[in-house]
Amino acid sequence: MSQKSSPASHTSLDWIDDVIYVIDADSRLTYANTCALNHWRKQLHEVVGHPLEVVLPHAATREIRGAFTHALRNQQRTEFETFSVLHRSWINVTLHPHGGGLIVHIRPLPRNSEVPGPEAFDALTGCLTRAAFQTALNVLDKPQVLAIVDLNGLKSVNTLRGHSGGDTHIRTIARAVQEALPENSLMCRWGGDEFVILTPGTDPDALYVLLEAAETNLPGPARNVTAYAVGLTVWDTTTPFERAFSLTDEQLQLRKEHLREQGGTSTDESLVTFSQELEALRDPDDLIQHALNRLLDLLAFDHAMYATIEGTETFFSHRALREGVPVPQPALNVRLPLAETGLVNTVHQTRTTAWRTDYPNTPEIMPLMAQQGVKSAIVTPVFSQGQVNAAIVLRTVNRWQSITPHMRKVVELTALRLEHALELRRAVGEIRSTLEAGMLTLGLVLEARDSDTQGHTTRANGLSQQLGERLGLNADALDHLRQGAYLHDLGKLSIPDDILRKPGRLTPQEWVIMQGHVVKGYELATRIPGLPQGVLDVIRSHHERWDGTGYPDALSGTAIPLGARIFAVCDVYDALISARPYKEAWTHEEAVAEITRQSGWHFDPEVVQAFLHLAQHSPDHAGTT
Repeated sequence: MSQKSSPASHTSLDWIDDVIYVIDADSRLTYANTCALNHWRKQLHEVVGHPLEVVLPHAATREIRGAFTHALRNQQRTEFETFSVLHRSWINVTLHPHGGGLIVHIRPLPRNSEVPGPEAFDALTGCLTRAAFQTALNVLDKPQVLAIVDLNGLKSVNTLRGHSGGDTHIRTIARAVQEALPENSLMCRWGGDEFVILTPGTDPDALYVLLEAAETNLPGPARNVTAYAVGLTVWDTTTPFERAFSLTDEQLQLRKEHLREQGGTSTDESLVTFSQELEALRDPDDLIQHALNRLLDLLAFDHAMYATIEGTETFFSHRALREGVPVPQPALNVRLPLAETGLVNTVHQTRTTAWRTDYPNTPEIMPLMAQQGVKSAIVTPVFSQGQVNAAIVLRTVNRWQSITPHMRKVVELTALRLEHALELRRAVGEIRSTLEAGMLTLGLVLEARDSDTQGHTTRANGLSQQLGERLGLNADALDHLRQGAYLHDLGKLSIPDDILRKPGRLTPQEWVIMQGHVVKGYELATRIPGLPQGVLDVIRSHHERWDGTGYPDALSGTAIPLGARIFAVCDVYDALISARPYKEAWTHEEAVAEITRQSGWHFDPEVVQAFLHLAQHSPDHAGTT
């Protein structure tokens, strides 16, 4: 096209379906064809003589303004591709120099054109694809009202009507929403049942009114259930899109929760309980760690921590991390003043869950957390005897995460289950401590009656715990071994003093009576409620021998309960190194040699080997425990 010709005189341009207009050196419109006027919804006299930026129905991006300025200044043909909000598609823009100004030619690119990125439109709904929408974000001016539209009950629609019926349902709603949107809006299909909308402005309420009006005439998935729920916020120039999206999603989830409550529906069936798993764990550390690991699996967070509160201080005692995320600070067991711990302190004071989708912009922010890139957080109290003594802390790093009502319920339920489990363990621990104190007292009473064995129970018990740990006994088995050690001589209550306290050796008849103390002790112990079989085994069988020559049942080998085999070694060792009226105390070395000699005869060889390891590496402990 010649620079000397005037496009305004070429009425044939009005028959072209592309947008064509002319600006002078001052960027004022001198001509616009019919297609351009139709797109702008204006008459020719409304645009001629006016600056381009006033004529256009939406503001051009900085990149586009720069391209126009460069072409005007240099009178150089310029061509580029961009996403047009007005056309809702990719367009080609060609700037032709003309008499100091420019002829602007805009044409939409066909869907099969070589435009960077995937297909721009969703085949089912005609909305932008998620990829095309995210590309368009780069060329949009802000502020924009951001809306997320989430279809209610699509799964039930698919179940009742089949997936073809579900597709029809999605398409019907998408078209109704598109028709209700302002002219310059963008709408994309973000997921299967979720749409994202951007429309210029700062008034979420105005957009909500439009969407609410559109929804009134749409079919819902079931009776008294609306077609969709909406979350809205303003995306401004200071806000990353990801942050705005998370805030919008949080509003959406709150509305959906409100709708569920109004409709009487429950989400309890989707909440994961930890009851059975926690009941199977006895150690409090295992309970806490398991709960954190499960939360990290269930919810989209990067850090899960357990903050223990002691007085005016708090510290992280446990943590779980998603793979690839930085280790949280402060480190484990580093104490901080509670007043300086932000949301943990808030939870301690309010006794309720606190959450922040946009953590960096909250008054409780801790500088250390900001330095680590924490963007979203939820903190839930854990009670003990009515007081907040800990908190579950969940965080995301370098990304915003919507804190939904469902998510809070999961964390609060976890805290409640953890509280019950820990309280049960605490109560059981107190009962066990009381029971063991009673057992120890009973053992001391027995020792007081038999003055020759003073301190024997305590020493043999301590050594048996070391030996049991060396052999890999679990916590329950160690408890049973300890309690059995306290009560191993319970049956001596039935032995007459003239036999029990006889200074010399016993006659064969007296020895038979003395041997009967294990059966008598077993019978007495069975009358104590709640004593486990492992305790009873130690009482009855600690005088059995590996070769079957022991008493009272002549058991041999592994038929002898392991707890009894372990205590037998400790019992004999302490008896050997203790003075009696009928013998002097043996040295540690002499006692160890005797235990070794009786391996495979009196004692289990494997237990003896573990005992010798203890004796070699901790001879002082073996001799004085």
